[in-house]
Amino acid sequence: MRFALPSSIWMGFYYAFFFGVFGILLPFWALWLKGEGISTEMIGSMLAFALVARSAGALLLTRNLVTTTSLLTRVQRLTLTAMVAFSGFYLIENVYAIFLLVILTNFIFSPLMALGETIGAKLVRYNNMDYGRVRLWGSIGFMLSSALTGFLVEEFDHRIILLSIIIGLGILFLLTITPAKNMPEGGTATSKPSSGILTILKRPAFWPFLAITSLLQGAHAAYYGFGAVYWQDIGISEIYIGYFWSVGVAGEILFLAFGKRIFGNVSIAMMFVIAAAGSVLRWTTLGYAMDVTPIMLSQLLHGVTFGVAHLASMRYMAERVSEEDAVATQAIYAALPFSLAIALLTFVSGLFYPLVKADIFIYMAFAVLPVFLIARSKHIAVIK
Repeated sequence: MRFALPSSIWMGFYYAFFFGVFGILLPFWALWLKGEGISTEMIGSMLAFALVARSAGALLLTRNLVTTTSLLTRVQRLTLTAMVAFSGFYLIENVYAIFLLVILTNFIFSPLMALGETIGAKLVRYNNMDYGRVRLWGSIGFMLSSALTGFLVEEFDHRIILLSIIIGLGILFLLTITPAKNMPEGGTATSKPSSGILTILKRPAFWPFLAITSLLQGAHAAYYGFGAVYWQDIGISEIYIGYFWSVGVAGEILFLAFGKRIFGNVSIAMMFVIAAAGSVLRWTTLGYAMDVTPIMLSQLLHGVTFGVAHLASMRYMAERVSEEDAVATQAIYAALPFSLAIALLTFVSGLFYPLVKADIFIYMAFAVLPVFLIARSKHIAVIK
C-alpha cells in the first residue's frame, strides 16, 4: 500500500512548513535586502509593492478551485514555482531587477496561505478536524524558524536568509506531493454557486468588519517591515531579533490554544476592542523601548494584536458568512487586511522611517484608534 499521512497530520505539517518559511520571510527579508545594499526608502517601496502582489496573488490564483484535488494541484505547482523564483535572486544584482522579482515571488507565494486555509476548512467541515490544535503547528513552525534564522544570521551573514527560504520551500514541496488519507475529494462544492468577490464587497454590512480588520492588521506594517531594521539600528543582535519574533508567536500560540475557552462568552465586538487596546499598548511601548526586556515583554502582546483579532475574524466569518460566501470572503480577508492595508502602511513607513525612526510605531498606535468607534457598528456589535 502506498504511504499516506493522516489528513490532520498532513495539514499540521503544511501549516508548520508554510509558516516556517513565512517565519523567515516576514521578519528577515528586509535585512536581506539591506544586506544587498538597498536603501531603507527602497526597501519600504519594495515591501509595499510586494504586499500588493500578495493581494493580487490571493485574489487571482485562488479562483475557480472547488475540489480538494484542484486545490492540492495548485499548491504543488505554486510551491515549486516559488522555489524556482526565489532562486532567481542569485542571478541578479540590479536593484530594479530585484524589485521586479520581489513582486513576482510574493505574487506566487501568497496564495499558499489562502489555499492551505481552504483545505483546512474542508477538513474541519467534512472530517471534523480540530482547527485550533492543527493551526497551532503553523505558529510553532514560525517561532522555531525565526529563532533559528536569527541565530544563523548572527553566525554567518544575511545571505543565509535566502538559502533558508529556498530550502524551506523545497521541504514544503515534498510534503505537497506526499499523499494524505481521507482528504475530502469530489462533491465538496457548496450546493449554491460560490459568490463573487465584488458581490461581497457591494454589501454595506461587510465594510465595518473589513475596516476593523484592515486597521488592526495594517498597524503591524511598521513592525513587519522595519522592526528588525530598527532593532539592528539601536544595537540589538540578530539573535535577540529572532527571539523577539519567537516570543511574539508564543503569545499567538497561547491564544490559539485557549482562545475558545478564554473568549467563548465574549462578543466579537469586544474582542476587536481588546485587540485595539493591545495594539495601542504594544506599538506605544515599541516606540519608546530601547532595551531587550521591555521589547521582549511587549512582544507577548502579539497574541492580542494579531491572535485575538484573527480569532474574532474567524468567529465573524463562521457566524455571519454563509457557506457559498466563504471562499470569496476568505480571499478578501487575505487580500485586503492582510495585504493591501499592510502594503499601504508599509509604504508610508518606508517614507517616514528614515526621518522619525522609533516614532513610526507611535503612528501605528494612532492608526488603530478608529476601531474603538467602528466596533460599535450594529453589523459587528450585535453578534454575541
